Amino acid sequence: MKGQDHCEISDCPVACSVDVIGDRWTLLIIRELLLNNKHEYGEFLAMREKISTNILADRLKKLHASGMINFFPCPTVKSRKIYYLTEAGKELVHVMVHMILWSAKHLKRVVRVPNDQKKYLKDPQKLIEGVLYQLQLWEKNNLPSGV
Repeated sequence: MKGQDHCEISDCPVACSVDVIGDRWTLLIIRELLLNNKHEYGEFLAMREKISTNILADRLKKLHASGMINFFPCPTVKSRKIYYLTEAGKELVHVMVHMILWSAKHLKRVVRVPNDQKKYLKDPQKLIEGVLYQLQLWEKNNLPSGV
């Protein structure tokens, strides 16, 4: 069973989702794209959780292969890539927001929600709408035409 995806042995949607987004580093990369306006390899390397270069490269390849992210060459340095979420990747905002809500409720002693963000805990739909709006603005200002 080693090396086999869950979807090869199970039709369970949870098991199949775990194949794509079920590890710590993948979720943290998605967090950076969704919530922290990070889009470059170096920005992901600078995460406070300290991802290693080989794991980052592997997770970016897997996210791209699974259709969660895409990339285009950096306009100023062609060897660099600018990563962005696809429509499927953006839909993970719902998962992330519910993880935030769950953490704020059940992990109070370790999770600190900044005061200016506490209002979102009462209205998660507003948070989702805000995140999607910020992504839309980023795309309008940064995605090359035809992408």
